[in-house]
Amino acid sequence: MELNIKRRIALITIIACVLAFFPVLNAGFVNYDDPEYVLNNPFIRSFSVENVKSIFFIKTTDLYVPLTVFSYLLEYSVFGDNAKVFHFFNLALHIINALLLLNILTKMGIKNTSLICFVLLFFSVNPLITESVCWITERKDVLYCLFYFLSALQFINYRQHQKTKYLLFCFLFFVLSCLSKPMAVSLPFLFLVCIFYTEKAPGPLSLWIKKLAFLIPFFLVSFLFSVVSIHSLSGAGPITAAFTGYNFMEKTGLVFSEIGYYFIKPFMPFKQSLFHLFPVKEKLFFGELVLLMAMGFAITALMLYHFLIKKNKLVSFLFLAWLLFLLPVLQIYSNTHSYVSERYFYVSIIFPVIIVFLLLQNVSIKPSTYRFTLIAFTVVFVVLCFKRSSIWKNSQTLFEAELKVDPDNPLALNNMGYYYNSTSNFSKALPFLKKAVRVEPNNAKFLNNYGWALAAAGKTDSAITYLQKAIDLSPAYTEA
Repeated sequence: MELNIKRRIALITIIACVLAFFPVLNAGFVNYDDPEYVLNNPFIRSFSVENVKSIFFIKTTDLYVPLTVFSYLLEYSVFGDNAKVFHFFNLALHIINALLLLNILTKMGIKNTSLICFVLLFFSVNPLITESVCWITERKDVLYCLFYFLSALQFINYRQHQKTKYLLFCFLFFVLSCLSKPMAVSLPFLFLVCIFYTEKAPGPLSLWIKKLAFLIPFFLVSFLFSVVSIHSLSGAGPITAAFTGYNFMEKTGLVFSEIGYYFIKPFMPFKQSLFHLFPVKEKLFFGELVLLMAMGFAITALMLYHFLIKKNKLVSFLFLAWLLFLLPVLQIYSNTHSYVSERYFYVSIIFPVIIVFLLLQNVSIKPSTYRFTLIAFTVVFVVLCFKRSSIWKNSQTLFEAELKVDPDNPLALNNMGYYYNSTSNFSKALPFLKKAVRVEPNNAKFLNNYGWALAAAGKTDSAITYLQKAIDLSPAYTEA
């Protein structure tokens, strides 16, 4: 790619990102994990040796992400709890990541400008990635991606020049990526897939072992961070309870629905939501989930067809790389209350776009059609991204948007009620919290928040009843 073309693409990418995410530069914190990670986190209040040691050597958040928390410490030490600064750095990191992706694509020798532009477009301003960019807590995504892409660039350098310094930098950036978010553990598997794809002939086993030996430290680090992450999440009983109730067939169906969701959704970024709660068993094989399962099965079958029959090595390996990347979040080991989450599109969104583009190469499409489609998608994505970014203004706008999508979502109801509680508007909080408790009567946090609102509204006897229920469910619940 010519340098001038590359510079123009970079400039357009920066402008598109600023336009799409401009509303978030005036946004505040939200009462969904932001208090835990920033506002109420005692380890970022002052820059000291003790706090730095605590961030890296003890559990300061629900997930072990010490480098992310350290970035909060640096910002808080200089700017305090100025949400605009935190949002600015999230957006700045996202733009840097987009430019790094451009470098990766060109360094890989991709000469199809249309393909590069489509991949950049979907990664940069697809409304599905707003959660990763606009949510201060999800600094994890933009930070791990920074080091993930830097590591990938050094891996390409190492493969092209076989110099040890590139391998050392590749490993260093990989470790930093894992310290930012454990989602990075997939990177050695992608390196492995890349090597298998680019090697012309298998050769004897001993030769393969020699060629792949340099990846052993990467896999050891990947294993270590996987164990640490599982241990960090081991106390999340209520989160995993919904998933562990499924039998093998139901779990398999859910995984296929996730494959369908993560592959198809980038091209249809509508009806977005912060929460996609695990479906109850009775509704698992009905409605939209069945359609997603069918799509997931069809996509998997299509990829197998291209691998076994068409011998399309590139498409097959890209699909395998995509699955390996998503493996930590396919809920084979449940790690959250949502069976799918939009924040997992960050980075993973690249693969379906490339696969679909390559499959379309079998169809005769004029270059002018690609240009028109690219412009149309850019305009639509920037507008949708701008609109989606606007809901992150504060807790009220965020959870009002959630309740429009699903009025019975207990997490959104509770968080909306908690927001009104925190602003001492208890009369507005009560109906939201009452409904949340009705939907999930055995959630100690919901009961506590409802009791708080009842007590503040002068309904003391009722408040005691709900606070006692919260204590019965969680005897160590000090606030209740």
